[in-house]
Amino acid sequence: MIDDVRDLSVVEKKKILARKRFFKCLGQCIAGIVIATCACALFGLFMASDFLAAFKPSAVYKTVGLFVTAFWINALLFAGVYRFAGKDGKPVRDYWLCTIIAVITYIVSMVSSKMLNVFAMPLTLSTLVIIELIGRRSATLTTALVAILVIFTYVFSGGSYDISLVVAAAICNGLTALVVNFFVHKHYNRLKFLLMALFSPLIVQPIVVAVTLALGDVSINMFWHFVWSYGSAVAAALLFMPLVAMFEGIFNIADDFRLSELCNLSNPLLKRLASEAPGTFNHSLVVGNLAEACASAIGENPNMARCAAYYHDIGKLKAPLYFSENQSSYNPHDELIPEVSVSMITSHTLFGEILARQNKLPSEIVDICRQHHGTAPVGYFYRKALSLREDGELAVNKYTYAGPKPQTKIAAIIMVADTIEAAMRAFTPDTREEYVNRINKLVDEKVELRQFDECPITMGDIAVIKTTIIEVLPSIHHRRVDYDKRKKD
Repeated sequence: MIDDVRDLSVVEKKKILARKRFFKCLGQCIAGIVIATCACALFGLFMASDFLAAFKPSAVYKTVGLFVTAFWINALLFAGVYRFAGKDGKPVRDYWLCTIIAVITYIVSMVSSKMLNVFAMPLTLSTLVIIELIGRRSATLTTALVAILVIFTYVFSGGSYDISLVVAAAICNGLTALVVNFFVHKHYNRLKFLLMALFSPLIVQPIVVAVTLALGDVSINMFWHFVWSYGSAVAAALLFMPLVAMFEGIFNIADDFRLSELCNLSNPLLKRLASEAPGTFNHSLVVGNLAEACASAIGENPNMARCAAYYHDIGKLKAPLYFSENQSSYNPHDELIPEVSVSMITSHTLFGEILARQNKLPSEIVDICRQHHGTAPVGYFYRKALSLREDGELAVNKYTYAGPKPQTKIAAIIMVADTIEAAMRAFTPDTREEYVNRINKLVDEKVELRQFDECPITMGDIAVIKTTIIEVLPSIHHRRVDYDKRKKD
């Protein structure tokens, strides 16, 4: 009974924290909801009706109805994006980005439908940008809400519009966006992404013709509806590239295109790591291969895992010689007391975070620079300090990393891959069983130290990670054949 009460109290605490987080995010986004509501409603009135007449007593009910609808749609957008972001996401950033893209798409759609053709609404624009910068679900929700808002704008405008044609155009272009969402996968290069965005809308165009026929229009309009519907998708694909480049910089988002650019070894920070800390650079490349394989195995983003691994140890640039992989014969720790050595070793996570922020790396990579050692102790120097104590007792908390512990699955992957690569580099087991046992022991130590308590990784994920590293690491740390020795034999 007591355990039930304790469990209930834990659940209640989580609910309270979740409510606090929700209202905190809402407070940071309420201005966006109000601004987007006013911008969309006012611009819609300006484009679809007599702007001044819309505020006269005879039309005030329709105007108020449009404002209420716009507010409701923007509030629903916030609720959906917040839900999709999850515990480890960034709902405030995602909402502001979705709102800005939604307003841009709405404005362009109203202008094109009014000035060109009702089927010329580029609803695909919001899908393309948001699917690349955030995700599929947010892209689908944003596009659907923009299409609904366009329909309601024409309904409340009071003009002599063919509402059935507006609804048909919004549905057809919304279907085009849905098809693009389905076929345009992430992790493409920019050219393939663009080509898929150009060709996938062709699937929906027969529906445009069928809808035009169903509305009883057999004139040349059928051809123009087809042309403008596909043309709007093409225009959205062309606008996609500059918008993504602009918003990924403004919001510092780690989309796959930017991750690929950061993984380029000609990046100034990686070139500096290669020249000033070559051992750390080679270690980071190996960790990148391991992390990428592990991320793919458990369903995480392999591009993010590889990129984070490349940059996770950039903090060692502060003092490269204090880390064993960059030493040749001279070891500066021989001249230092253990306490000073530990401070030099553990400071690389903090300095890595600072250096990552200075170079404007994505926040996910900045966090991993700080989290990849968690609060684990620096065992070698702790044992060295312990051996110098006469009483044989020493608190371990002064010989640990400052943390925090990994907060995401990818941060946990980097921690495991980093630990195993460093430990196995000089380890040459005689049998595969020794090799497997060594890896299992290294991972089990992290579990015993409770380093994964603050991230959503499961024991099943950890088992998959261990299996993946056991399979991949030997191909990286393989022994080379000594041809001179074979020739002598």
